[in-house]
Amino acid sequence: MRITHVAIGLLSICIYPSNALLEEKFVSFTTGNGSLDIVGATIIVDANDFASVHIAVTSLATDFEQITGTKPHVRNVTSNSTSPGNVSLANGSTAILVGSLESSLIRELSARGVIDVSDLEGKWEMFKTSIATRPLPGVEEALVIVGSDKRGSVFGVHTLAEQSGQSPYHWFADVPTKKHSAIYALTKSTTHGPPTVKYRGLFINDEEPALTTWWANQHNASTYPLDTEFYTHVFDLLLRLKANYIWPAMWASWTPPPGNIFFTDDPGNMQLANDYGIVVSTSHHEPMQRATNEWNATETGPWDWTINKDNVTKFMEEGIRRMGQNESYATLGMRGPSDSAIAGPNAIEILREVFEVEREIFKKVLADQKVNQVWTIYKEVATYYAAGLNPPDDVTIIMPDDNQGQVQRLPTGNESAREGGVGVYFHFEYFGSPRSYKWSNSNNLPKVLKELSHAYWREADRIWVINVGDIKPMEVPLGFAMDLAWNVSQFDFDMIPNYLHLYAEREFGPDHAEEVASLLMEFSNLIGMRRFEMVHPGTYSVLNYHEAERVSARWRILADRTKALYDNIAEDYKPAYYQLLFYPIVSGATSYAVNIGTAFNHQHAMERRNSANALAHEVLATFDYDYDLVEDFDALLGGKWANIMSQSKLDAVVEQPRNWANPSRDIATNLSFVQLRQNMQFSLGNLGIYAEGSTGPINQGRWAESIDASMPTENYPAMLPVMDPYGPAVRTVDLYMRGDYRIPIQWQLEEIPVDWLTITPTSGNLSQEQYDQRLNVAIDWDKVPEGFNETVNVGVTSQPAPYPYFDLIRIPVQNHKVPTDFKGFPETAGYISMEGPHFQRSRPPTVNSTSSSGRSQNSTVAFTHIPYLGTRSDSGSLALRPYLSSRASLTASTSAYVEYDIYLFNATSYLNATIYINACLDTDPNLLMKFSLTLDEAQQNLTRVLGDPKNAGDVPPEWMTEVPNQVWTKKVSFGAVEAGKHRVRWAANSPEVYLEKIVLDTRGGVRDSYLGPPETRMIE
Repeated sequence: MRITHVAIGLLSICIYPSNALLEEKFVSFTTGNGSLDIVGATIIVDANDFASVHIAVTSLATDFEQITGTKPHVRNVTSNSTSPGNVSLANGSTAILVGSLESSLIRELSARGVIDVSDLEGKWEMFKTSIATRPLPGVEEALVIVGSDKRGSVFGVHTLAEQSGQSPYHWFADVPTKKHSAIYALTKSTTHGPPTVKYRGLFINDEEPALTTWWANQHNASTYPLDTEFYTHVFDLLLRLKANYIWPAMWASWTPPPGNIFFTDDPGNMQLANDYGIVVSTSHHEPMQRATNEWNATETGPWDWTINKDNVTKFMEEGIRRMGQNESYATLGMRGPSDSAIAGPNAIEILREVFEVEREIFKKVLADQKVNQVWTIYKEVATYYAAGLNPPDDVTIIMPDDNQGQVQRLPTGNESAREGGVGVYFHFEYFGSPRSYKWSNSNNLPKVLKELSHAYWREADRIWVINVGDIKPMEVPLGFAMDLAWNVSQFDFDMIPNYLHLYAEREFGPDHAEEVASLLMEFSNLIGMRRFEMVHPGTYSVLNYHEAERVSARWRILADRTKALYDNIAEDYKPAYYQLLFYPIVSGATSYAVNIGTAFNHQHAMERRNSANALAHEVLATFDYDYDLVEDFDALLGGKWANIMSQSKLDAVVEQPRNWANPSRDIATNLSFVQLRQNMQFSLGNLGIYAEGSTGPINQGRWAESIDASMPTENYPAMLPVMDPYGPAVRTVDLYMRGDYRIPIQWQLEEIPVDWLTITPTSGNLSQEQYDQRLNVAIDWDKVPEGFNETVNVGVTSQPAPYPYFDLIRIPVQNHKVPTDFKGFPETAGYISMEGPHFQRSRPPTVNSTSSSGRSQNSTVAFTHIPYLGTRSDSGSLALRPYLSSRASLTASTSAYVEYDIYLFNATSYLNATIYINACLDTDPNLLMKFSLTLDEAQQNLTRVLGDPKNAGDVPPEWMTEVPNQVWTKKVSFGAVEAGKHRVRWAANSPEVYLEKIVLDTRGGVRDSYLGPPETRMIE
């Protein structure tokens, strides 16, 4: 069965509500069914309601003014002012009533039977909307928004603004307000929440050089604190995204020292957070509401529990005193200085004592007040947890990813039942090994969905905190993650294109939504292959499978489409479009153009092609254009975002010293040039021939006439890969100029000796106007004699030449056919490549939907197509579902399998398989991931996906070298195999093993490449 990515079309969108993305719609822009026009309606709120509610309704009034041109009046009422005759409205008799469940306004409406709030009692961050008739004296009709608590109310208000036309990214990405002359509240009641994840938010991290330099520039200073002005925008964004939690900026700095300190850079920051309703915590190595940068070793000694416990304890106690009654989440534990491991002879025993002292501080300072507490088992701390260190039951344990997007550990057994619950810390950017990635968004949305869905299914749902670096340019994945955290039940892999369409419509309107969504989906696919900073000129093969060409072409086409849409989009949308699409996509394409261009420049230079020089100049021009893009970003909106994209990213090859660190300045390196006035050695001639996949031209770059035969070339010939009916329809040959650029070359193919082979073109000229000419080689297989197995040689001549030039293009042709009843994958050119979802049979029958993939345990375990999740496949991947059913029964999981039929035309002395598995980690020490790949009747042979880490809780041994690849590659050898039809069977023991592709090397045909051979032909 062959499955490809579904198209993004309007018909597939209509099942989802518009605006506010996945929230049920409660407003419209057309009247009908008694709907209520709320333009100009007075906003009524209880004067004694939470500060966060008042901040939200003030924002709503501004939002409505921008949307409609009319700013509504905000009326604060008390229990006395709602008495008969005491409510007067500024305009007409329509109102928007907003309140939290405990406000006197809402309690009065509930007591009089105007609204029913029973379903909100005792709930977390829920809200509901309804239309009420005569809810208050002087109010004929009102849209009522009631929150179960303060944030529920705030989320209701911001959802109204979003559905009416105000994007959550109205400030952080300058998304224009959608203008409407009328907004109608629908005559229905809607209920929203509670959230899937109780606390969800972001970590501002690694904020130099971009964020801090940008903010200082906004204040015409060399440095400027991240103050209440800054955090007002951050908190507004968080609440509009229905988030409620933050680890504030905290990176150390020497210019000037000590770096950012949320609590003291502006003493108002903490109160601002409390007013907005944002829960403030601190990062994994900042205990007890203290920023690391607050510790002054000169005054208080080393940050070392063993030798300086009294001062460290005092430091922690001061943090809790300062925290006071503010809604917070106190980080427990302790790590060493500069985000390192704790110092001391026995870290576990030290941390046990640290826990005890920290808990005593809570009692001393806050008496019996309940304190939210969290311990993050990050890096080496995970090994302590694996070794038995466990905090008290009311402490939330946060389980992190590996800094690269693979969650390391998830709850097992009754771990999720602990009173404090379990959460996840996930990276969208990172500074550290094996290589930092801070510059741009390189987060593949299906991969994010996979990892965070696992967390939800395993009940790690108390906290999700996302490391977003500078916030920009992580707008798309951050919004995606927060929407997922709010309501995971709305998500599945097959709806990602629909989600992006809704996102595009919200940000840019309906006219271009389909194209915007398509651009974002392709961008997500491309960045899923490898993070930008980990791409170098040697990543993609310039020789085999046209790999570098294919990847480069996809980026180029995507960039061209992005530029074309920019030209067509309305002027007021262009700043937002530049930030959210144009810069990420076009700069990403530019980064790839520099790296792949450098790779082709090196190849062409080694082949002594004249075109090497032009490629070098093209790379330099592209390198220069990259900074044009940065300066254009800086110039947006009068310099509002100047310096926000100042992180360098273009670097030398990764083997240099300190290769984990970001470059401090962009460089273009390793460009090569040939001497254009010089002829090639006369025995080789000035016409070069590159046959697809051949290293012959490179070998001809160094020549020994006494042993290397030429005219025609014998040792390093222009030999194409085998052509057969099941391989690529076209193979390519490049003819190129490799001599004095001032002397044009005329070339001519000799007569092709068979009538079923075509090569186009057959003659031409090479000169400084065109140094290279690509030839396309094709075969009419209906005319090829049955069983033909020979190499067809086609001669090439050229003039002028110091010695009469003659060489051969060699084309191996094999006309073998599979039996007429065969369905599956025949070998071609010595290999077979099969994408995971394209199997011939499944037992039990597969489910072609992931809708049953959640916490349900009622379905039969079978392999399921996972669309879009694939770095090495176009069709996605394959995994066991339902997820929890698979985990619950090892027998059911290992009994399921899929089979691929293959056909070998000749016996082989060895058949080797390379398996591509979407990158993952062993999140359950009691269910280590295993797979089985067997041939024909061989017994299942379950093999570990990953090796054992040095210490339990650490990353596996292959992590450092392979994690940049986004896949694990596993090898299986089947030994000698006879000719004919065979059956390859795939099985796994865990729903976290996602198969992307299987490549079979049937007789040495597999060539080196990053992505592996593209899928070969499947006969259906």
